[in-house]
Amino acid sequence: MIEALYSLLWIYVLAMALKHLPFFRQVPGLPYKTLLFFFLLKVMAGAIFILIYTYYYESRTADLYRYFNEGKVLFGALWRDPLDYLRMITGIGADAPHLQSYYAKMPYWWDPELYPVYNDNRIMIRYNAILNLLSFGKIHVNSVIANFVSLAGFVALYKFALNYIDKSKYSWLKYGIFLFPSLVFWGSGLIKEILLFPLLGFFVYFTDRLIFGQRLKPWQYFVFAAIVALLMLLKVYVLLLLLPCLLAFYLSGKTKLRPALVFLIVITGAVLLVSLAGLLFPQVDPYSILAKRQNFYMQFSVNVGAGSLIHEVYLAPGLAGVVSYIPRALFNVLFRPHLLDSFNPIILMAAFENLLILLVLSLIAWWGFRNKRLNRIEWLGLWFTLLLFVFIGITTQIYGTLVRFKIPALPFLWMAFVSLLPAEKINKLFSERIKRPVTLKND
Repeated sequence: MIEALYSLLWIYVLAMALKHLPFFRQVPGLPYKTLLFFFLLKVMAGAIFILIYTYYYESRTADLYRYFNEGKVLFGALWRDPLDYLRMITGIGADAPHLQSYYAKMPYWWDPELYPVYNDNRIMIRYNAILNLLSFGKIHVNSVIANFVSLAGFVALYKFALNYIDKSKYSWLKYGIFLFPSLVFWGSGLIKEILLFPLLGFFVYFTDRLIFGQRLKPWQYFVFAAIVALLMLLKVYVLLLLLPCLLAFYLSGKTKLRPALVFLIVITGAVLLVSLAGLLFPQVDPYSILAKRQNFYMQFSVNVGAGSLIHEVYLAPGLAGVVSYIPRALFNVLFRPHLLDSFNPIILMAAFENLLILLVLSLIAWWGFRNKRLNRIEWLGLWFTLLLFVFIGITTQIYGTLVRFKIPALPFLWMAFVSLLPAEKINKLFSERIKRPVTLKND
């Protein structure tokens, strides 16, 4: 009861923040009531996420509770010795011997079997420990606050898109950025994605402002640097796949070459650069690292008997192995899970969403063919989606992680879709159907 009342208090406080904070005010196509609806939807999805992983799945092994429970251990250090708390939160002096008493209670802080180099679980453990400063260790309150931060990230992505989408299409833009089913579900649970989207959204938002010469306030430069650092620690592959796409996107606006050619040159150059780095420094060959990652998680999934394992095809190291694997990777990302894979409600939801993604891609292909030429926001959405889908399809063989890991591409794919959308024709079609009088036939 106390947790419910405290959650409601935070919902009210953050709803008022949506109304009064300058970042959320006067955003075209996002009035306060719409933002409030999206916020409450995410809060509800976050609560459902917690309930599912509490009563339907094994809560003891769920990522949600791993991060939360170990965040409570870290938070407990604040009362014993605030300096210990700061050391573990910042990572400065975090290897002090006496801190082992905390780490002994935090098995996912360092797991050399699954994370031999760096354990990105630490980011979420720290995030929960910071949220606990406001929630006092209440998981639903953590979810409410984290979903407010997550919503801000989606608004930042939306604001970025506004600069490159025709004003007549603003009303369509919000649906795919805020309402894709997997974005609502996976992007609202207390897992890595709830932090990824604020980082991704504000990275694109601040980058766009800097490219166009807008000065940031001193504290915003610090925040931008922190965002880049956290992205590298949380989901470095998302950042590395997005960077060449953004580079091509901005170069397209500075040159007279067609965006299609600029993107092709930049992406090809990035692949060649990665291949050259592998030849010069075999110990850090990206293709070998990718193969080792895929082989390790494939073997791990087989050993634990993962019920939603799609296949047992191992990736061969080298560029040839990656290229030959791409068709399988894309097929799995686009078509798995399908409607016959499972009657699990979450899997079925993902299967229906795959149909929606295929419809979006088909319409983009059709409208692009008719328009003869795509602009740079459309190429950005398509290339980032392609690169991320290929990477996820190569490295992931489990339904749940396949659906969850590909969602960073969906807002960008929707931007491309809305940019190509013949909004005037569709709006006119809907208005005519609504205004069409109903005639009754007399016998």
